[in-house]
Amino acid sequence: MSNPLVSIIIPAYNSEKYISETLNSILSQTYGNMEIIVVDDGSSDRTAEIIKSYQTKRNDKPDLIYIHQLNAGPSNARNTGIRVAKGKYIAFLDSDDLWTDGKLEKQVSYMEANSDVALVFGDMSLFSSEGTLTESAFRKYGFPQCNQRGRVTNAFKELLERNYISTGTVLLKKECFESAGYFDELLKYAEDYDLWLRISLMFKIGCIPEIFRLKRMHDSNLAKEEESFYKSNIYILHKIKKNYSPAIAHRKININNYIFKAIKKLSYFYYIKKQYIKALRALILSYTLIIKESLKNIINEAV
Repeated sequence: MSNPLVSIIIPAYNSEKYISETLNSILSQTYGNMEIIVVDDGSSDRTAEIIKSYQTKRNDKPDLIYIHQLNAGPSNARNTGIRVAKGKYIAFLDSDDLWTDGKLEKQVSYMEANSDVALVFGDMSLFSSEGTLTESAFRKYGFPQCNQRGRVTNAFKELLERNYISTGTVLLKKECFESAGYFDELLKYAEDYDLWLRISLMFKIGCIPEIFRLKRMHDSNLAKEEESFYKSNIYILHKIKKNYSPAIAHRKININNYIFKAIKKLSYFYYIKKQYIKALRALILSYTLIIKESLKNIINEAV
């Protein structure tokens, strides 16, 4: 399609086992004005062969664009896809996950009816190779606070509490990237959280409380480096504080409190791993931050 309304970006790395199911879940959507962009991030298996086999079956189906690049990580791969995307709206799906029926149609209808919203997301559930579904994320962790028009109230503040936006459920305007920037390619973990925080400071965010993403559970995506994840959150919060202090202050939010909590979580992680020196250092760092902020406030009040 020469003028697709939606561009779907799939970063793929050695995805031969699941990529067909992922593509089929997109091609079975009830909405069809779209293009599919698969960015092969240096795969060494049959990923390219499988994707290209879909390109020979196009007929009246959406365009499937295949891009191969040297391995640079999912953030870089997504950014590559965003830059070549033609659509007004961007959606993401990992190469081992699935969309539920009607996902795109419902979200496009919502976005077209709510022009003031820049991003809409939905719920997700995990599933196993046996097809077993877990409880939805919204039910497990709580629904984000939305008003009657489906807008998230205090979206940035709620994101500071927890990341309630699952990347595979998102549909957003491509113009968001011009203002908020792209995925931070320095981040190995939580790069999506970093982007949602930036977008929530600039745009309205909508929510449709339905399961749109089925995230596959398997060994390669269950093994996370927890230490790096906690450190990434601390880095993200510091970066947001540095670059967006006026916007944060306007919302009367003390982001230092959230940095403090993030460092304490890292300290507790070290503690349960019996890395007591690292735990103590992190704890001292967290309290040092609070003391410095308190002194700064006292000085400001005195002058």
